[in-house]
Amino acid sequence: MTEPAYPVDFLVPVGDGYRNRGLATLGVVMFAKTLLLIPHIFLLTAYFIAVQFIVWIGYWYILIQGGKPFWVENLEIIFLEWTSRVFAWFTSTTDVYPTFGTDENHPAQVTVVEAPAPQSRLLALLGILLIRPMLAFPHILILGWLTLGTLAAAWLGYVLILLNGTLPLALHFYFVGFHRWWARTWAWIAALTDEYPPFTLKP
Repeated sequence: MTEPAYPVDFLVPVGDGYRNRGLATLGVVMFAKTLLLIPHIFLLTAYFIAVQFIVWIGYWYILIQGGKPFWVENLEIIFLEWTSRVFAWFTSTTDVYPTFGTDENHPAQVTVVEAPAPQSRLLALLGILLIRPMLAFPHILILGWLTLGTLAAAWLGYVLILLNGTLPLALHFYFVGFHRWWARTWAWIAALTDEYPPFTLKP
């Protein structure tokens, strides 16, 4: 029997493979493409600060009730979806500009299977004590190093799109795998799932 899929996933369809050379040109020139993301970066920075408190409140709900209310989980998922669309556009896995908030029609999609109830009160307590994020430190350390390589790969992708008009499949799947790993790690810290994330770029 095959093992069940992890409850958090990230996918971006390959499509026809062709990418916008104009956007790639902006990327090649000192990541100037990032300037077009300034509205998202500004709002997501504020959202990131706020969502830390929301996650902490969610821990208390799980500790007391065994689960989180819809509004807590929904705000966490919106943050995850929004950052995922921004990442997908930045790395050219899609040329569809990221929308603000939530968007079920954007090519870059995060799926989160609702955690079975009741959720782990022990993990919630560790979250309240800020120990849960520390347990994810091995993932954070590896992803931190991979981020440097991902930035270099994104720039290489811009160059290749500029020359050939396409993003190589190997880069596409690497970017999707990298962000999938990041999304799973953050989702575990945020208690969207109690299943510890795997150390892999694969689905």
